[in-house]
Amino acid sequence: MLRRALALIMALLLTVAVAACAPERESPDPTAQALAKGLAANDVSTVAFADATGAQVQEQFAALTKEMDPWQPDVTVTDVEEVESNLFRATLSYDWQVPDSEQSWSYTTTADLHYADDRWQVRWTPQVVEPSLAEGERLVLATAEPQRGQILDADGEAIVKNRPVKIVGIDKSGLDEAAAEDSARELAALVDVDAADYAKKVAAYGPEAFVDAITLREGAFKKLDQGKLEDIDGFLAVDDEIPLAPSRTFAGPVLGSVREATAEDIEKSEGKVVAGETVGASGLQSAFNKELSGTPGVTVSAASEPAEEGAEAPTRQLFHQDAADGKDLKTTLVPDLQSAAEDILADTKSPSSIVALRPSTGAVLAAANGPDSEGYNTAFLGQYAPGSTFKIATALGLLRNGMTPDSAVTCDPELVVDGRTFENADSYPAAFTGEITLTEAIAHSCNTAFISEHQKLSQDQLADAAGALGVGMTANPGIEAFLGTVPREDSEGTAHAASMIGQSRVQTSPLSLATLMAAVVKGGSVVPTLVDGHDPKAELPDVPKLTEKEAEQLRTMMRSAVVDGYLTNLADLPGKPAIGKTGTAEYGSENPPQTHSWVIAGHGDLAIAVFVEDGKLGAETAGPLAEAFLEAAAG
Repeated sequence: MLRRALALIMALLLTVAVAACAPERESPDPTAQALAKGLAANDVSTVAFADATGAQVQEQFAALTKEMDPWQPDVTVTDVEEVESNLFRATLSYDWQVPDSEQSWSYTTTADLHYADDRWQVRWTPQVVEPSLAEGERLVLATAEPQRGQILDADGEAIVKNRPVKIVGIDKSGLDEAAAEDSARELAALVDVDAADYAKKVAAYGPEAFVDAITLREGAFKKLDQGKLEDIDGFLAVDDEIPLAPSRTFAGPVLGSVREATAEDIEKSEGKVVAGETVGASGLQSAFNKELSGTPGVTVSAASEPAEEGAEAPTRQLFHQDAADGKDLKTTLVPDLQSAAEDILADTKSPSSIVALRPSTGAVLAAANGPDSEGYNTAFLGQYAPGSTFKIATALGLLRNGMTPDSAVTCDPELVVDGRTFENADSYPAAFTGEITLTEAIAHSCNTAFISEHQKLSQDQLADAAGALGVGMTANPGIEAFLGTVPREDSEGTAHAASMIGQSRVQTSPLSLATLMAAVVKGGSVVPTLVDGHDPKAELPDVPKLTEKEAEQLRTMMRSAVVDGYLTNLADLPGKPAIGKTGTAEYGSENPPQTHSWVIAGHGDLAIAVFVEDGKLGAETAGPLAEAFLEAAAG
């Protein structure tokens, strides 16, 4: 009995000793994690597989998923459990986030991990990617683009909508080849298309075909020489409707444009944009692309190779989500005012702009850029010296220092500050030199009168006054905008003196000066906004606020500029009395220097800024443009 017990003890000790000498087997968890990471990254080539190399499995995996690009899943390991001594099973959780959506396609798969050759190896099957995939099947992604939202005007009407057009071309019926070519060349010359290309296009069509040359808006068609058109054999104009803005250039830099998503767009979107999707490229279309674009529809199928060449591949649907159309975007633009502003600027041979605001709400009613702005949004982004329009801010600073509209100032023909000579405009009336009132200095725009006060009004006080009128605020009215700056460090000498008349480094945009004008009309701060319901997240300068009393004094002085000064062309506008101020700002290195031409004006619940980059005096260049716009607005 004792001998038998000793034998058992020795056997047990031997077993323990053998076990202690055997190498410890590593956990299968790292291999499962490596597999999940590779599946999510579309690269499993470094994972250890049973019965195949990583490169071979990668080739099979790529064939299964290549038609899912650029959509990629998140793959995580949720469990690794032992099946038998050398076999574990990993559970993988897949989550395919639907582009630009809160929805996802989620499911789980399993992968067996076998221990051999001193390591864990994955047994590869298509079911590792999707549990129902059979041999020979692959995943296929199809997307359906949603209806893009429309940009609406202030009345809620679509800015781009079906409008009548004329499709102009040649009807070849009854024409021989030579006559058709002659007609094509005659028409091409009249509608300004390439004659050789159009003649070639006409020749390529059948003998009874109508061959279009150009599609024209009705207005553009009516401007053509109708007599010459009718004399062309085979000429035909077909009525049609297509989606168009009110004009070819209508608010182009503001509304922006769209394009088919590029590879860069798709990459930057981190899965929110898919191939073939339309995305905003600029302006409001870009700034509000998420709201306008909606959510693409998504269908994932398992596809097999067709039984015969040319036949449709059999598929079965694995996942589907309908497209969700984009939302409309309502702007504050008034089409009649926008079109009027663009028409008024149409012949201006310099970058130019007209901006109109409603002071009571801050709504941007028009933001027009002239043709020489060449697509740049001068209205919102231009950075220019405001010249004498800035004297309104300077006047506010002087009022805050104890002056009144009737206070006396000195208007000398010239004034020297630290060696620099400042003068008035060559056309300045001699009758208003010497001692004049602050109101007369505004009305007739005396430079030296304001500069002579530069030692009494500090740069900080000047910047505070401008800030009270909105210059220097930060705000996003819907698209990027520059709202002015008055450098506080220009506190001495000629820099400070020049700042008093809106020169030196004082910078504003047309939108900024329209906002300044709106503050005077309203009697308080105005934050411009371009999109209905949009929060511009404005940060107003931390300065003493404009009071109604101060605004009334400024309005009185600006009315004098209309009644007695350079803006008498606005004196007889119907309705409430107009107020305003001209501005001319020198720039460049030419001698004499080039000049920006400005006018700001208020009329009822309307504030405008008119700007021409290379113009004459404000009254000469911008003045007539301001008059034409205010007349159009009043009418």
